[in-house]
Amino acid sequence: MGNSTFKEYIKPALVLVIICLVVSFALSQTYGMTKPIIDQNAAKAADEARALVLPEGDSFTAYDGQLNEGIVDYYIADNGAGVACTSTAKSFGGTMTVMVGIDANGAITGVTVTNHADTPGLGTKAMTVEYLSQYNGKTAADIIPDMGTIGQDSIKKNTNLDAITGATISSNGVYYSVQGALAQFEAAGGVK
Repeated sequence: MGNSTFKEYIKPALVLVIICLVVSFALSQTYGMTKPIIDQNAAKAADEARALVLPEGDSFTAYDGQLNEGIVDYYIADNGAGVACTSTAKSFGGTMTVMVGIDANGAITGVTVTNHADTPGLGTKAMTVEYLSQYNGKTAADIIPDMGTIGQDSIKKNTNLDAITGATISSNGVYYSVQGALAQFEAAGGVK
């Protein structure tokens, strides 16, 4: 094990280790500088989505109580207009995230899909403004006929709503997310 072994095996490995350390350090510094900007942009996008689903809400405060399973967040409008609840459910491409606006009387004011991995074209038909608008004005009585059936009965069994033919799993993802948001509204005592 002489000088040639060092040059042939150890030196290249040592150089790679040093390069990896330098690159890792540079990435951590870049992440540290950009994380506040990323967080700020995410908060702004979430506020815009809350204003979209609950137009009467002026600003929002996070609910500090217990969240049900599948609920990402629950924000109460500072003016008492209602809440904006983000809920998740299983869908065709994985987990779907849906934000639901609910007014102080428990009626849905808006629904928007904020994240999904469903098939573009067919699956995303269940995420269009036209399709989601069918939920507007509906209450828990319209969406969850029996509170014990949350996430169990297909949207096809609900006579108050339409499913997208060929995209039933995506339609159910929205349906179950809305059910979850309405159940959270009930559990939180509405706007408090």
